[in-house]
Formats: sequence, structure tokens, C-alpha cells
Amino acid sequence: MKKFITVVPLQKEGQLRRSVYQAVGNSRLQMDTAVSYPILTALHGYLEPEEPSSMIALGQDTEDSRRNFRILQEQLAEVCAERKLVMPKLEWVEIGKGDRVATHVDTFQKLIDHVDDDDELFACMTFGTKPVSQAVLMAVQYAYRIKRNASISCILYGGVDRSESQDAGLWSSLVYDETALVQLDEIVRLLADRGVANPREAIRQILSL
Repeated sequence: MKKFITVVPLQKEGQLRRSVYQAVGNSRLQMDTAVSYPILTALHGYLEPEEPSSMIALGQDTEDSRRNFRILQEQLAEVCAERKLVMPKLEWVEIGKGDRVATHVDTFQKLIDHVDDDDELFACMTFGTKPVSQAVLMAVQYAYRIKRNASISCILYGGVDRSESQDAGLWSSLVYDETALVQLDEIVRLLADRGVANPREAIRQILSL
């Protein structure tokens, strides 16, 4: 099953703005509808009509997070209606507050528990603290290694280009396909396990293919 993973942000009311995200590095992430959650670009581009799927949303038990989760529900329904998709099973996974290691280990474990054999994984690194994003990425990579026939199809990140103007209305919203970084990490691990004498040259040759 295709599973789409995102973190629900803690933005205050009115701060979680919609944007039309311009895809960088992966045309399948391009969509013309303004959304607040970049993960919806992956759902829009990869999910087929009548295909079952799941959306896993990691969020804290706060008023802001719960409100932003409802926004995800609403926008998910809009995208599915536009593409005539079957509404994914939307799963709220509560994560702890703060950045203690134990909190992120718990997040890692909860996410692993939501991945099954044969799953095709999509994950968004846009929201959450840096340790939360790291825990999500580690969980996705770990699931890929231990679950039978699990795959990672897209790791994405939504960003804002503020370089052209101080006016927020003129900022560009971009969604980047960062999957190659995960693949590079897998390559580095493989080279290390095999004791390759010149890993830098091996990586250079692989990246030039």
C-alpha cells in the first residue's frame, strides 16, 4: 500500500498558509492547487484512482496541532475530489513534546509500527523540528530495510524562496524531491560494508550514471 507520511506543524491560527508549490527535480510533484501540506503534491502525483492508501500524520496533543490536522483533513479531501481518488485512511499518530532523545525514539517506533510488508513509502520533511525530521527519515529507511518488499518512492521537502522580494505575497513556494539523498546514504552504507578502498571515486562514478 502507498503510505504518505507528514508531520503536522504547530503554527498558530492563520499562519499555515496555502501555496502553489513549484516542483523541483520531479515533475510528478507539480500541481496547480494551492495547499498547505507539500505531502499532498506526492499524493496528487503518485496515487491512482481506486487505489487504496494511507496518510500518516504525526502531531502533538496541542490545540494548534489538532487544528492544523483538521486543515490537513480538509485539503486532503479537496485533492481527492479533484483527482477522483479514493480518500486515504488518515491516521493521527500522537508524538511527544520536546526534543529529548527518548521522545524521538518513541516517534521512530510508532512510525515503524505503521509500516507493513510491500508498502510504498512517501515522506515529507517540511514540518517539525530537525530531530523530528531525522526520526521520520530514520524510520522510513529502517522500514525499507526490514520490511519485505517495502520501497521508498519519494522523500520531499517544501521550501520558500524569499530572495526576490521582502513582500511575502511575492515569495515562491517550491517542493523538492530529496529521494536521491536517501539513495546516496544507502550507497555509502553498502560501500562501507564492502570495504571499498576509494569510496569517493565509486560514489562519483555512480552519480555520473
